[in-house]
Amino acid sequence: MHLFDFLFNNKSAQKAAPKTVKKPVRQKCETIEGVPVIYKKHVFSKNIRITPKADGTVLVTLPKNVPYACAKDFVLKNIDWIKKNAVAKNNTPADIIEKRRHLAHKILPKRLNELAEKHGFKYRKLFIKNQKTVWGSCSYQNNINLNLNLVALDDEFIDYVILHELTHTVHKNHQKAFYDLLKKNMPNALEIQKKLKKIKISNLN
Repeated sequence: MHLFDFLFNNKSAQKAAPKTVKKPVRQKCETIEGVPVIYKKHVFSKNIRITPKADGTVLVTLPKNVPYACAKDFVLKNIDWIKKNAVAKNNTPADIIEKRRHLAHKILPKRLNELAEKHGFKYRKLFIKNQKTVWGSCSYQNNINLNLNLVALDDEFIDYVILHELTHTVHKNHQKAFYDLLKKNMPNALEIQKKLKKIKISNLN
């Protein structure tokens, strides 16, 4: 991935930087035209650098004495290049990831609660993440992680992953007792599991 660099005059940057006695904030985040942008100040940076990241975000590093407003102006001037290159390694555009994230927060918590209540499961917290290799997981504290990309799949896959992780709140392994309980609540679980294994997160559009 090529980096788009903007060489910055340090003397001009020092004049432009606002004087303050407070410790400067070293990181700032915002979304510009659907692209999540993270600004980070670094003591060793000599220029403003734009780097598309694997998760669909764009990292903008800048010298510690350069105002964030200056970095944002540079981002806006190059927004077309950024939108073209703000692509995760799985070829999913950043704006699609953000749309899935928004949809996932509307759909997944509701469906998780419905299935947990229906089948008598209890969990602690739900975390929705943009994971690259797994559809879900359950911690030993019964916190459940669900991949936001689930919303790009059919409902049967969403229900399978949710029930799979809810079953882990009872059985922490994949032994017979785990699958007996999973199939009790979802008789076609193994069939859906086989189909899900053929779907790669990196291939989702």
